[in-house]
Amino acid sequence: MVRALLYLPDDAALRLAAAPVAGRTLAVRAMVAALRAGASLIAVPSTLRDAEVERALRRMPALAAAVRWLTPDSPAPAEEPAPWLLLPASSLIHVDALALLATPAPRGAVLAPSAAGPAPVALAPTALVVARWKELAAGRPVGAALARQLAEAGAELREATGPHVTVRETGDLDRAEAALQATLGIAVDSGVDRYLHRRGSRWISRLLVRTPVTPNQVSLLSLAIGLVAIWCFWHATAASALLGVLVYALACIVDHADGEIARLTFQESRLGANLDWTIDTIIHAGIVLGIGVSSGGRLMGVVGLLAAAGVTLSAIFARYLPRGLEVGPTVGGLLKNIANRDLFYLVLLSFAALRWLAPPLVFVVAVVVALGSQVYWAGCLARIGRPRP
Repeated sequence: MVRALLYLPDDAALRLAAAPVAGRTLAVRAMVAALRAGASLIAVPSTLRDAEVERALRRMPALAAAVRWLTPDSPAPAEEPAPWLLLPASSLIHVDALALLATPAPRGAVLAPSAAGPAPVALAPTALVVARWKELAAGRPVGAALARQLAEAGAELREATGPHVTVRETGDLDRAEAALQATLGIAVDSGVDRYLHRRGSRWISRLLVRTPVTPNQVSLLSLAIGLVAIWCFWHATAASALLGVLVYALACIVDHADGEIARLTFQESRLGANLDWTIDTIIHAGIVLGIGVSSGGRLMGVVGLLAAAGVTLSAIFARYLPRGLEVGPTVGGLLKNIANRDLFYLVLLSFAALRWLAPPLVFVVAVVVALGSQVYWAGCLARIGRPRP
């Protein structure tokens, strides 16, 4: 069982712990990091209890259930083998930085970047916590004393695997927010996501985390923008198709912002994830249907419907099939990244270019998308049940 305890490292810590960073205070961020690192009990000095903390506890029942408020007369914990995770309430500690929990440490362990300063992030034996209990429970500054005791005990230094920023003055808050912003990308981001969408979405998320706007409201805004992009590709001219590419890019930027706001403000939810996926699928299917309609004639309208159906099925398979499923080997590797946004941009730009330079050939884009999307989801089906190599 992991137990966590927030403490105040110095005299400025109480004020800084209540300072907001990307929409949530440092104290709240430390509590949530402890919860997500696996702490079933989070002891917090009652001096840190303020309106923002109470609001966070109301929004997160799991956090509220784990928090135990400490007062100067709170009894010291019993001598148990389980260590305590000591977190400075005025530091930014991302859950990814708490890898020091991975293996036991009989003499304690300290996050290496925090070891030299007066605000160590540490996995400490119960005896050390008991020795400082009165100060910890009362919310008195104990950072320097803890650092000294951990060093004297020979605590192991463990490298951080995620963001950690010691905040000792107001000027450090900007560094903390920049460290958080740097974590907002996800593993499936493509090149255009990293170099275009994320650069734009971070400006939006940085602004909106300071407002009551919710991630789901931002998702609905991306849908509205995406519908404009669909309209641009419906019976498109060269100019409207190019405008559609730009509007689609804006929809993608806003779409990225909703997830960033959710992660920054701890508002991730299954509803939000499903809404985001549904909106993505509507926009992509609608655009390729519009390309088919713009290619002219009833036959190309049917091709557009096939393309839209293929994109939808591809999205469904990509979301719900086992993560280990690989489509590439099934279809020779040519369409392994058919759902990649980079490739989708290439499709849109090709359509716009053909609409301008060679209008009779725009049907080629619709046919390629229709065939490609069908091959993709069919390839997924072909691999269901096959043993992985």
